[in-house]
Amino acid sequence: MEAMYAIRRPELLTFTQSGRFWQGADQLWFPDEWQRKAGCGPTAASVMTCYLAQTRPACAPLYPSGSRERRDVLGLMEEMWACVTPGKRGVNTTRLFAKGWSAFAAGKGVDLSIRELDIPRLRLARPTADQCAAFLRSALSADLPVAWLNLHSGEVEDLDDWHWVTVTALEERRDGAMLCTVVDGGREYAVDFRLWFQTTKLGGGLVAPGSGL
Repeated sequence: MEAMYAIRRPELLTFTQSGRFWQGADQLWFPDEWQRKAGCGPTAASVMTCYLAQTRPACAPLYPSGSRERRDVLGLMEEMWACVTPGKRGVNTTRLFAKGWSAFAAGKGVDLSIRELDIPRLRLARPTADQCAAFLRSALSADLPVAWLNLHSGEVEDLDDWHWVTVTALEERRDGAMLCTVVDGGREYAVDFRLWFQTTKLGGGLVAPGSGL
């Protein structure tokens, strides 16, 4: 059985400047070299924040302008960096991401509920692929994007190791493939989550806003 789940208004994540367009933000927009190298976590959090602020009135204070101009989104990314702050190993856990994002929201007067699903390095401690799919389905069906932490790409070629991307859609195919549409580096592309899940050596995790938003 094939099924598709997706955020309802992906066009809200199209950012622009001087006639040029990006799908999602790009950590290479950061001005500092360390930010450009380690800024995938705050970038993903900023992309999700942009979407929430434009689709949920209660979340509007997170990004009041709602601007999709690159310079304004970069301003949000700089603000987010102060809360979702990479250490020497980056933002390498779902807990660090969620804690920083929650602190950012609290600073804006928003009580942001956040859900996490860890996918540990130890395979016996991992959730099943179906449990991961259920997490993705639940969020996307509620019009909520999902942050995906990949610590090791396994046999998936498109993903960078030790990296956060933002999931905007999930297509479950009859052959078992779980194709996630992700935005990363200012572009949109598809990744087979199930292949990643089966071959990653270090795991990662998923973070999403609470479905009650």
